[in-house]
Amino acid sequence: MIAGINNIEKIIFKILKDFDILDEIEIRYSNLEGVDIQCNNLIRYSKNKNLLKIKEALSNELSNNLYVEKININEKNFINLTFSNAYLLDHSSSVENGIKKEKNESIIFDYGGPNIGKDLHVGHIRTLNIGRALYNIYKRAGYNVISDIHFGDWGKPIGLIIAYLEEEEISLDTLTYADLEVIYPKANDLSLKNESFNDKAKEISKQLNSENKIYLKKWKHIHNLAVPNIKKLLDKLDHRFDWYLGESDAIKEVSTVVNDAVNKGLLIEDSGALISTEETDPPILITKSDGSYLYLTTDLGTVYFREQQQKFNKYVYVVDSRQKNHFEQLFKTVKHFNLSSAMFVHVGFGTVNGPGNKPFKTRDGGVYKLDSLFEDIKKKLKKYNDDEKILNTLTNTVLTYSDLLPNRSQNYVFDLDKFTDINGKTGIYIQYAQVRAKKLLEKSNNIKNENYISKLNNEERQLKLLITKFAYYFNLSKSNYEPHHLADYLYTLCQSFNAFYTKNKIFSDDISDEEKATRIQIVKDFYNTSCLVSDCLGIKLVDSM
Repeated sequence: MIAGINNIEKIIFKILKDFDILDEIEIRYSNLEGVDIQCNNLIRYSKNKNLLKIKEALSNELSNNLYVEKININEKNFINLTFSNAYLLDHSSSVENGIKKEKNESIIFDYGGPNIGKDLHVGHIRTLNIGRALYNIYKRAGYNVISDIHFGDWGKPIGLIIAYLEEEEISLDTLTYADLEVIYPKANDLSLKNESFNDKAKEISKQLNSENKIYLKKWKHIHNLAVPNIKKLLDKLDHRFDWYLGESDAIKEVSTVVNDAVNKGLLIEDSGALISTEETDPPILITKSDGSYLYLTTDLGTVYFREQQQKFNKYVYVVDSRQKNHFEQLFKTVKHFNLSSAMFVHVGFGTVNGPGNKPFKTRDGGVYKLDSLFEDIKKKLKKYNDDEKILNTLTNTVLTYSDLLPNRSQNYVFDLDKFTDINGKTGIYIQYAQVRAKKLLEKSNNIKNENYISKLNNEERQLKLLITKFAYYFNLSKSNYEPHHLADYLYTLCQSFNAFYTKNKIFSDDISDEEKATRIQIVKDFYNTSCLVSDCLGIKLVDSM
């Protein structure tokens, strides 16, 4: 399709140029019945003395174009075009050809960000899914991409855990990951009620920054206990990263960043605290009056650390929208301190809610852990298949597709019954359509015919036209950091395939060999395109349902 559009753009541009009009051609897909694409360039030239001649030239040239079946320039000067069946039946070009490829551009995607003292919970769904989808999309677009989970493994949270272990005299030798999940919320709660305990946690955090050997040893034990368990769950959820780094990896660089900024006159002291000289409201705080770091400070150290590892053209942080102000301050400070020349982007997102649009919790009111949600979805899906491997894949499909379908900027309700329904706008519906197509292709292995019919019926044409729109939705998702465009496209694609399958026989003796060959090719085109979209979204396909 892109080749056809490019060809049409060149023709329109040439004709307009002949009349001294040097516009950039604006072609878009149309929702009008019987119209595939539209060009609105002529709208602004309704009073041009040569308008009739321009219309005549466009009509003559495009009417004779291989790609165009019908052209209509209406009274509002919209150029309405319908693609020819011959063009739609041309199976030689890949749907990927329309992807805008980039070379020698490096991007780091920062997403996931779990605190090592807590298990992954429902609040991590969106950062994981959106981050992975964008990573996949940009990788397919030719970028050099790196994903970094950026563990929360330093600072006050670690100080709280160690302080609690000491207060309760809990031995590191007997400590389990399950214990950590209980200890951290208890320690955090205690710090809010007990000032001396809170002070102790802050002091431990400062001692860690000063490389106190005793506390470093305790930190390392906690880190080595937590990270493998988090990785194990991430693997179960089909999430993997290029870098499993965290705040601890960059903490040594923080002092370098701060001291360099002081020496350059980029920081001023205010009651013991260090504040950026960047003129902002409120002022940007870099260190507290007691010398302790903030999340912003460690994030600056992380940028410096990453710049030592690899030069990136872009940093993309996939973190919920409530952190908008934090990232605005971070990006301003990076520029003010001249830490990187890269572009910095915050991809924010809404929350995952439960029934009544309230916080998503378990039946007993606790935090909904991702592992528990995984198992609850899995139970719902056993009615479709009891194979363990297939069940795991279907479960991850539900977790992924349900999350990516809404616009990332919106909050949404995670409806367990709705998202596991094979008849709804769900990942299960998509898997079923793809399995059906796969089985049809397996059945068609013995059918060999290079001849295709010259005309498509309505369902055939609609599906083939929709297949050619892949690049449009891909580029839309990429440019706006919005995977929901591809997710919605995938559902529409599967819906169109099912309509095609319902109305069109494929293996019947009542149809010609040419019709069989055409429909098999359309099934193949659908399957390949839907697999491509699924891969972009991070959805693995099953072989059976």
